[in-house]
Amino acid sequence: MKIKRLNSAKKGKIEIIPMIDVMFFLLATFILASIAMQKFQGVAVNLNKGSAENVNEHQQSITISITHDNSIYINKNQVLLSEVANNLEKLINDKNNNILIASDTESKQGVVMQAMLEAKKAGAKKFSFIVKN
Repeated sequence: MKIKRLNSAKKGKIEIIPMIDVMFFLLATFILASIAMQKFQGVAVNLNKGSAENVNEHQQSITISITHDNSIYINKNQVLLSEVANNLEKLINDKNNNILIASDTESKQGVVMQAMLEAKKAGAKKFSFIVKN
């Protein structure tokens, strides 16, 4: 006759279902956090192709977007060309702010240049163009 030991060690089980739930929770958290970190404040335009350096993301920037029908937006707010300088003066709190220019491939170069000149009147010193690789 066999006698059972009272101190017998039980084998542990790894439950896979709670681990899958935790992994889906982490995945959803990562996706939502990465969407929230995007800082592009312009409207969607069909960007020109080119290669450029990455912009310093810690520096605050203001986006001027020019659409295919030559409408001008400052951080998703539509403005007239004559109002660009007045609106930018309110937004530029530091003279080292970087102005990001996002122009559509169908927009006129003259409108882009006029918007940049108006931004320069408002005190902007640094300009960068947003392009797609």
